[in-house]
Amino acid sequence: MTEIAARSSTAIGSLYRFFPTKNVLAAAVLERYGARLLHALDGLIDRDPPLSPTAASEGLLDIIQRLRTERSVVLSLIDSGVTLPDGTGTLRKALIGRMSQLLSRLGGSPGPHDERAVMLLHLVKAIFALPQDHSISRPAQDEEAVTLLRLYLEHALASCRSGSEVAP
Repeated sequence: MTEIAARSSTAIGSLYRFFPTKNVLAAAVLERYGARLLHALDGLIDRDPPLSPTAASEGLLDIIQRLRTERSVVLSLIDSGVTLPDGTGTLRKALIGRMSQLLSRLGGSPGPHDERAVMLLHLVKAIFALPQDHSISRPAQDEEAVTLLRLYLEHALASCRSGSEVAP
């Protein structure tokens, strides 16, 4: 808290008034991050005209890039041993719901796409976790991430339409 107060030129007492414990601070950071992430996904889902798998992949990558630092803060707080509220399960369910909506918006069959939505969420999380690898350029990494997401989205949509399982 001392470091936060120093960097923000705020009296430490003011911070403790709003965030009396590390757990309260972590919950606030998680809540803010979750709200920003869901808002960004809503913007992607609601785009008009309907998205293509490529446009959806590029949109997901844009969200990842915009929120990568904030996600790192959340993970650092978790790694520091704070006790998070049950909001993490609620956020996960909301994210799976948004991924399902994205699949529907892309032209998947109506109804829940839980297996595909969970897999898409894990792909997004994996891309979030990728460090900047300086042996290749950032644009090359981004292009590979978009390709990975696009290929999965195309596969998921094809299996939604045919009613088949996720596995090829």
